Amino acid sequence: MRMQRFEGEQGKWSIGLVVLAVPLALAILGCSSSSGVGVGDKGIATARSRSIDHEPCDLESKSAERVDANGDGRPDLSIVKDGTTETCRAADLDFDGRIDMWTYLDASGKLRRREYDYDRDGNIDEIQLFKAGDLAEKHRASTPAKRLDTWEFYAAGRLVRAERDSDGDGRVDQWWDYKTPDCPVIRADTDGNGEPDPKSEVDYCKESGYKPPEQAVPAAAPMLQKETEGLPTETSNRPEPTDNAQPAAKSKEASSQKADASGQSAKEGQPKDASAKAGGAGGSAKGMTK
Repeated sequence: MRMQRFEGEQGKWSIGLVVLAVPLALAILGCSSSSGVGVGDKGIATARSRSIDHEPCDLESKSAERVDANGDGRPDLSIVKDGTTETCRAADLDFDGRIDMWTYLDASGKLRRREYDYDRDGNIDEIQLFKAGDLAEKHRASTPAKRLDTWEFYAAGRLVRAERDSDGDGRVDQWWDYKTPDCPVIRADTDGNGEPDPKSEVDYCKESGYKPPEQAVPAAAPMLQKETEGLPTETSNRPEPTDNAQPAAKSKEASSQKADASGQSAKEGQPKDASAKAGGAGGSAKGMTK
């Protein structure tokens, strides 16, 4: 670009530099304000916008449908449409007269945004963003300051990473990576340079000993173990031979042999007694004859 100069009371000015500088400044400011994200040298977010911006939903629109679910004369659900297409809706979930949840749909009817007021104070506590109907991000205010301090990111419906501003100074100072569900690896900025410090890394499950439900070995409850430990099992019903059974068998065999011997003696003794009795009777008869 050719430089143009003019002379005035203040001397010579370079218009070319001004022409170049203004678009560059506007571009920088535009990028910063549109995303609200500061990026460090390592390509990670070091700052995020903490403002909670409620997206308008015209509940007073003539096209809005209103539903009074509990019959108290106040709408508990309001549905706003653009023609025949629903654009947003507001729901009073606890019937206290205040909106607890705002829902926004895209042109195809898929969910694109939700806002929640969890503590019923009329202020938004969490914003959820969706892509093609699937949860992609959560922006959350977890303190009474009502400023965003936690940002969560999802893939295929699963939490994969999170960022936190733990001290409320507008700078991200904690980074949570979820390589497996419920087991984050946490890094923190302990020296205030805006970057995670390698020595600050903590593996939550490794340090705490916690195991997610899908990794834990299921065990029977102590009460169930106590109630079932005395019940017979398949193998406990089968009699097993023991050394104590052998003497009993021998004793039974000896008793059988003794009984056989007694019977044999009885048989052998009966004829002898009969002959003796017969002989005695014969002798007596002979004596009487004489």
